[in-house]
Amino acid sequence: MTWFRNHYVCTVCEGHWHLEAAETDSAHCPHCRAYDVAPYRSDDFSRVIDRDGSRFVVMECTKVTRRGPNWRVVKRFDTQDAARAFVAAR
Repeated sequence: MTWFRNHYVCTVCEGHWHLEAAETDSAHCPHCRAYDVAPYRSDDFSRVIDRDGSRFVVMECTKVTRRGPNWRVVKRFDTQDAARAFVAAR
C-alpha cells in the first residue's frame, strides 16, 4: 500500500505545509483556506527506516485505515547503510 508525504505551497498566501496521505491529492491551505492546492512534491513513505535502540528497522505500510497507515516490520539491520540498500533494492 502506498503512503505519501505531500509538500505544499499556497499560491495565494505562500504558506508552506505538508500532509501524509494515501494519495497525492490537492488540499486546502491551513493558513488562508484556499481550495485545491496541488502538492509540488510527494515523497514515497511506503517503506521507512526507523531506529530501534542500536539497530535499524525497515517498516512497510501494509494498509491504510481511518487512523492512518498500519506498519509491519520487514527486516532489522545493524547499520543504516544496509537498511537503505535493502529499501533501494525492493
